[in-house]
Amino acid sequence: MTKLLEWWSQTLQFYEQQYQKRMAIIYSIVSQFFFTAMFTCVSMLKGEYSSLQIVNMRMITGFIFNTAFCHINKIPTYTKEASTLRLLSIRGILGGLGMTCIFTCITLMSVSDGVVMVNTNPIWTNFLAFFFLGEHLSKKTLGLCLISFIGIVLVSRPASIFGEIHNSHNEAKNQLLGTIFGLVGSLIVSLVSIVVRKLSHQLKCNGAMHMQYNYFISSFFTAILVLNDAERPFIFTFKFLYLNVLLSFCGFIGQLLIFKAFTLEKASIISPMQYLQVVLSFLLDIFVLKNSVSITSIAGAALIILGSVGIIM
Repeated sequence: MTKLLEWWSQTLQFYEQQYQKRMAIIYSIVSQFFFTAMFTCVSMLKGEYSSLQIVNMRMITGFIFNTAFCHINKIPTYTKEASTLRLLSIRGILGGLGMTCIFTCITLMSVSDGVVMVNTNPIWTNFLAFFFLGEHLSKKTLGLCLISFIGIVLVSRPASIFGEIHNSHNEAKNQLLGTIFGLVGSLIVSLVSIVVRKLSHQLKCNGAMHMQYNYFISSFFTAILVLNDAERPFIFTFKFLYLNVLLSFCGFIGQLLIFKAFTLEKASIISPMQYLQVVLSFLLDIFVLKNSVSITSIAGAALIILGSVGIIM
């Protein structure tokens, strides 16, 4: 088994050296299939379990996967440097909060609408860079952000504009609430990307080290919240176990692949690839989950992708 893993690792390294850009794009595309599978598992658990329960088990299982990966590849996962430890802890806390918001969004909306919401982070990144780094916001960027905002309104379909388009008030309320959680989760992802950028480029931390702190810290604080949730007692079932193992594995592999893609190629080339996930989620809703897809959701997704890709490029 060890020899097989070594052969596989050497083969990938060879292709990465010979075809760097091509391998980066392949890694990015494949990662979107894994992320879509992860969100599908979350959607299959909604109604039976809270997003906190799903996130907690996902982080515990992810910690096990990451520990095994680091042990096999002899990657150090902990640091004694105070400044690095502080940033890794911040990354862990933000990662757990972001994942909780994103999973909550997926449990309140269809997979396709939820995925659209959580992929609005290019919009947030520009505003964060303006406020915290003093970077200039061009008229082009503001115009593209406005286009994306119109797309967000079309996907969220607030009752004050579109009226009660669902059969029940709760469904309409969940659509709007899911949008809020998705946007907050996307904002946190943008903050995480800034922290990760500093850890990777300035402090030279391995991606597996980021994830080890993310899994450990998130497992700890979500466990506290789950144990204090008397209204939603945790009931362990075989369905919960295998879906959580599957979603954790898919999320873990997806993160490894996308991190590798960003190390091989420029962000301007890799970042637009994440919108393949939007297309996959719509196909999943239509052909697998048999959910009805609104025309406004499709139009909104198109505007959000247009605005976000324009900002990235």
